[in-house]
Amino acid sequence: MFYLLGLVSLFADIVYEGGRSVSGSYLDYLGSPAIGPALVGVGDFVGYILRFLAGYAATLYQSSRVLWGFVVAGYAVTAVSIPMLALASTWGAAVALYTVERIGKGLRTPSREVIVAEVSESFGLGKGFGIHELLDQVGAFLGPLAVAIAIARWGYAQAFLMLALPGALSVALVVSASLLYPTLKSVERAEKPTAKLRGLGRPFWLYTLASSALALGFMHWSLVSYYLSSYEILSDPEIGLVFSAAMLVDALAAVPLGHLFDKVKTRLLLVQPVFSFLLVAILLYAPRELVPLVAVCYGIVMCSEESVMRAAVALLADPPRRPMAYGSFGLFFGFAWALGGVVYSAILANKVFMLLYALATSAISFALYAKIARTC
Repeated sequence: MFYLLGLVSLFADIVYEGGRSVSGSYLDYLGSPAIGPALVGVGDFVGYILRFLAGYAATLYQSSRVLWGFVVAGYAVTAVSIPMLALASTWGAAVALYTVERIGKGLRTPSREVIVAEVSESFGLGKGFGIHELLDQVGAFLGPLAVAIAIARWGYAQAFLMLALPGALSVALVVSASLLYPTLKSVERAEKPTAKLRGLGRPFWLYTLASSALALGFMHWSLVSYYLSSYEILSDPEIGLVFSAAMLVDALAAVPLGHLFDKVKTRLLLVQPVFSFLLVAILLYAPRELVPLVAVCYGIVMCSEESVMRAAVALLADPPRRPMAYGSFGLFFGFAWALGGVVYSAILANKVFMLLYALATSAISFALYAKIARTC
């Protein structure tokens, strides 16, 4: 079951990471101003709101059927929305479809995390989420690579349309998983808690604050790719290849970071603010030949967010409250992510402001993570 869920994520990542790998450059191609990629970040926040609501519902009802329903519906939305980018004729339509895709991710994520935590708890949360992230990122590597090649040969429309096949496979596999493992023990056998934020505890909220500070300063890929395209630093296919390399870094780091998390716990979180700052510094000031190094920084931060940060939520929250914990964490993290994107879009033409902003948010995040590491 654990590996079947990994395959679901693998095929789904081919779809949505393939589509998002060129989100900024595609918006630039459609004539978008700088606010366009920032609105993609706002769309991420809409998805995070859905994470909160889906986590609230899953905690309130404590039903395996409800959790699996959210997961299946979420993957189906993603499988449809990204291929439809081929039909987008305006940058506004493209932003809307990227937002719909985030809604799908928001619906499925809290419930999926609960399922992954349950099936991996016997051999280690960090290891489990690390292996899941590895399989996830194999798809995240293949998708952008395939899209980059397709854009170079046929253009954007054909590149997006070809993602319909892995999307259909992801939906078929998740439906199979729900039929093979219909009952979640941590849900059905747990005492039903009230779906309140109050019971999540101080360590969880401090962790959420630290991660939100990180999200404020982490430059998401829509902005990175828009910057690279609009300032003609790299070509559109090159941007896709750099993103693909970032996903490869993410994949290679996933299992080692997950295994390390099981040993050192929250101290591992300290690497994230460092690489978040380096990403912006390299993007702004490195010579063109070294700009692809942003793939290393982006890949490590994303790997940590998708494996270590997920495992940390499971570590800090009791099993019956995990859906609510994942949803609440996502709500605050997503708001900070969207707000940070708007800030970056406003100062995109000022390298000094961008660097100082990245430094300040990374320093705050590092200090808060250090405080958590001393106690958890």
